[in-house]
Amino acid sequence: MLMRSRLLKRNKAVISYQLSVISILLFTVHCSLFTDYSYALPWSWDMFTQPSHKAQEKPPLKRPENTVQFNKTPLNLTDRASSAGIKNPVEATEASIQRGRLKYNTYCATCHGDMGKGDGLVGQKYVPPTDLSGEYVQSKPAGDIFYTITKGGLAIMPSYRDSILEEDRWHIVNYIKDAFGPKKASGK
Repeated sequence: MLMRSRLLKRNKAVISYQLSVISILLFTVHCSLFTDYSYALPWSWDMFTQPSHKAQEKPPLKRPENTVQFNKTPLNLTDRASSAGIKNPVEATEASIQRGRLKYNTYCATCHGDMGKGDGLVGQKYVPPTDLSGEYVQSKPAGDIFYTITKGGLAIMPSYRDSILEEDRWHIVNYIKDAFGPKKASGK
């Protein structure tokens, strides 16, 4: 009797295992045969019937304020020598100098320092930048300084053409000439 009971349990386990294998095989066959049909259910048309927008169908969004504009014809800055002849179109008024100070503190002071001596935080860690209060920079024409801001410096200064509006670069030039010029350095 004990032997018969063990055989029954063993047969039940084998039958249970066989049924599991058969059900897995049937599920696999079902998935492989009917998968194409499951993709054709109504929700698969959602991507097909969605509203589509054609390129340039609507007018472009307005340009946000204080962003660098690329559709404006830029100054023809071919080289440093030709930029020396460019006159500053922004008059050095008090408002221009204040705007230049604001932009200088945002973009330039990290390297050149608050007083333009090249002692900013970044300038202390890496190669010291040019002293903006020195005769080398102050004797340069405004177009040359504008060229340097636009195209970058001789060694490691990056180009700020894409970061600073053209008019703001001229304000920075006015600030550099006014705040760090010889009359400020000598105390006059």
